[in-house]
Amino acid sequence: MSRYDSTTFRMLNHHIDAPKVEIERLLDQSKEVAIKANQVLMQADEAPKHFYLVESGLLRAVYVTPDGKEFSKEFYWENDIIFGIRCMLTNQPLPYSVIAVENCALFQLPIATYRELVDRHHEWKNYHIKQVETHLLYKEIKEELLLINSNQQKVEEVYRLFPDFVNRVPAILLATYLGLSPVSLSRIKKRLNLA
Repeated sequence: MSRYDSTTFRMLNHHIDAPKVEIERLLDQSKEVAIKANQVLMQADEAPKHFYLVESGLLRAVYVTPDGKEFSKEFYWENDIIFGIRCMLTNQPLPYSVIAVENCALFQLPIATYRELVDRHHEWKNYHIKQVETHLLYKEIKEELLLINSNQQKVEEVYRLFPDFVNRVPAILLATYLGLSPVSLSRIKKRLNLA
């Protein structure tokens, strides 16, 4: 099978309107990575050297407080890209970890090569801008969801807007995403006939 037939190439080509030779350059430095559920992909307080394309599986970005309380920042699934944008922009360690929720197949690509391509080629710069814009859009939607709604409204909205998401994410992790205790989420779901 040629590199042009690989899943990695198809994923990159789908996301990036760039010449094949540029995608090949990044592909030459990529590798397939398989991780099991609950395995850490990116560790908090470390600066990742790679970004990832999710071929299959579900992962979450999670903050853990000093007393062990978890807050899920976001989730990633098929065809998502895990950048660690804050780290990429500031060169500082990640303040959160990325952990597999399910067994995952990913493609690991070097951030340094990606940054070089973004700096030198407009197709990659456009791709990067699109990724940052998409990230900001989802961040704003989540902020609105969490800041202006009651707990019941949060649950109603997330079930209405993201039915595939709530059916896939374990309830305990959904609670950490919504800033609720698992007990509160369970009670609200029962009240709304979502349980």
